[in-house]
Amino acid sequence: MDLTNKTVVALGDSVTRGFDGTVNLRYNYPRYLEKYYNCNVYNNGINGATIYETLEKEIEKIKDKKYDIIILMIGTNDYGHLDVPLVRIISKLTKLMRQLISDHHEAKIYAVLPLTRFDEDKNAAEIVRYSDYTFNQLLDGLTQVYSAFQIPLIDWREYHSEFITDFNYKDMYQDQHVHPNAYTYRKLAFYIGDFIRNN
Repeated sequence: MDLTNKTVVALGDSVTRGFDGTVNLRYNYPRYLEKYYNCNVYNNGINGATIYETLEKEIEKIKDKKYDIIILMIGTNDYGHLDVPLVRIISKLTKLMRQLISDHHEAKIYAVLPLTRFDEDKNAAEIVRYSDYTFNQLLDGLTQVYSAFQIPLIDWREYHSEFITDFNYKDMYQDQHVHPNAYTYRKLAFYIGDFIRNN
């Protein structure tokens, strides 16, 4: 889809808001997306947001507004901070996707899976954190929900898998954990925009 002059809203957590681990950057991925692809982007990301506790509020806040494109990138904090079983997170996301689609049936929705994360200098992919699942299992669960609703999605394990890796994450993340630096936010915007243009 061509993004030119489209109205876009970005929902999500601190990676959408533009947090780098210390401050909210003025130039975040929604801002770069607007600049590179000549569209109007509203950044509704909330630092610390989760699917389980916060996404409902984000969806509620935009329910009476009209958008051409909705970008959803959330989930890393469910894994990183909540002791909630994966089955409950998936069930909540399913319910919220139904609501989002029903409120915005004229909009095209895109999902972006959370970026690869590193906790205590280890790739979180196969690590169980506060609940009963690994980060990879979270990504698989989110993929199933989005696929069931036929929502095009970016999975960083396949799409530009060289973007953030075990070898470069210290250069790509300002906090060497999960929050991008300015350079990475710019690339993130480019990759998301390019994906939307081609899907």
